[in-house]
Amino acid sequence: MIQENKNNWMIWAIAALVLLNISTLVTIFYQRNKETEPDQVYVTDPEASESSSLKYSNEYFNDQLNLNNAQMNKFSEFNPGFRQKIRSINIEMAHIRSEMLREMTAEKSDARKLEKLSDSMGNLHAELKKETFKYYLNLKSICNADQRKELEDLFSIIFTSDSLTGINGKGGQQLRLRRRQHGRQFN
Repeated sequence: MIQENKNNWMIWAIAALVLLNISTLVTIFYQRNKETEPDQVYVTDPEASESSSLKYSNEYFNDQLNLNNAQMNKFSEFNPGFRQKIRSINIEMAHIRSEMLREMTAEKSDARKLEKLSDSMGNLHAELKKETFKYYLNLKSICNADQRKELEDLFSIIFTSDSLTGINGKGGQQLRLRRRQHGRQFN
């Protein structure tokens, strides 16, 4: 009986160790494959600067524009859809950038493939701009005159700082200077 209990415990211990080893190997395999996928890099990417330089969150616009409850309710109707579209576009752009880099650094680069990827990137960038102006117009439609001026200042920083993004983070000193020129403090 004692020998039988000892064998049962040994079998359970071995089974537990096998399961632990399998889960460890699966985790390692998953993490390695995950690391080879392109990361979403926003800070140093000028095309993605519009979506990353502003948080596009309810709290951000409420703080910046001082929206009332009715305005916040309307804002909450279109903001999540916009954020989801922008995120999707940025992820797709990150994949294309990764594919372009792989093709450029390949032993024999295919110029036609690179042209197609560039065209795809341009189309996505155009889609990003279109989504941004639709978002702006939606936001503008719920604002009063004072809030519209503040909104204009917020978006002028985004649209005029495309070339500054990536210099010391999100525009660094040049962006702070531009914000001061627009009469806004840098947060």
